[in-house]
Amino acid sequence: MRFGNTIRLLMENFKHVYKLLIYRLAMTLIVCALCSAFVLPELIEIAQTPVAKELAENFKNIFKAFFSPELQTPAHYVENIFGEGGLLKDMGELLLSMRLELVLVCIGCVLVYLAKRFVDTVVYFTVGSIINDKMATYAETSFGTAFIANLGKASLYALVYVPIVFVFDAAMMTVCFLLLRFLPVLTALFFAVTVIAFGQALKLSVTGPWMPAMTADEKTLKGALSYLEKGEQSQFGKTYSLYIILVYFVIIGNVVAGLCTFGSALIITVPVSYLIFICAQHVNYYTMKGKKYFITYERIATNPDHGDTEHFFDYIEEVEKEQLERSSTEEIPIENENNNIQ
Repeated sequence: MRFGNTIRLLMENFKHVYKLLIYRLAMTLIVCALCSAFVLPELIEIAQTPVAKELAENFKNIFKAFFSPELQTPAHYVENIFGEGGLLKDMGELLLSMRLELVLVCIGCVLVYLAKRFVDTVVYFTVGSIINDKMATYAETSFGTAFIANLGKASLYALVYVPIVFVFDAAMMTVCFLLLRFLPVLTALFFAVTVIAFGQALKLSVTGPWMPAMTADEKTLKGALSYLEKGEQSQFGKTYSLYIILVYFVIIGNVVAGLCTFGSALIITVPVSYLIFICAQHVNYYTMKGKKYFITYERIATNPDHGDTEHFFDYIEEVEKEQLERSSTEEIPIENENNNIQ
């Protein structure tokens, strides 16, 4: 039910994909410009050194040697680059001598990345607020209105969310690097993708209800961090299963779309990926809390037993009682009609 309602809610709010697309294109240009400001000066300085020029010339000659018999064999240039005391070793020594500059470049790029993630999170919180309004009252809230109204809460949420997620993603990437370093390529890729899928699902399961707790129930950030009651925490397995399915669904969708359209379809599938997770967060939260919500104008989703098995049989008894009352009222006119005939 949660997966199906997530997809239906995504299609009902698909217009927000284009807002996310425009935003991501703008942010990509800004981030590329900022990173270039940090990286390009150092790259130009390295490229102008004699070692870098000779290394580039040897790589160029390796390619030319396949088509020009006048040049030496490719093995000669490979030996110049990778051999003992070759150019690659000289380049390593050059980079080691510039380690302070390179560390500063990396720090600058990380800061730009964190700033981008902060702004991204604020925008995703805004979209989440719009979707929540649609689910709760089927109201159409403009992006600008939602952005201004939620700027304070979204910024506070992003200040806590972004560092936590950054540390988690960094740890996950470290595990994937170690797998690729010590295992055969195909085996390493299998385990790396598995780690990414299950790791992302775990991250979403833990942090997913924070945003809807703030948008749907107007909780403070502190209240959102302790969002679930004891009975609702028992649904962690259902939540985790939902996100595992969605993560694999998104991975497969983006890979297939990218390969089949030479990357063109990623313009749509990438923002769709973010929107589907925002929808899933709210659907999962509403389901756990037993809240009714609009999927479409004609359809309202309910979860009468709040996902709590203790109330399941009470709900079944209520349904059976309603059915008995309905059947008894339908039988009365039939009896009256039989009496009239007699």
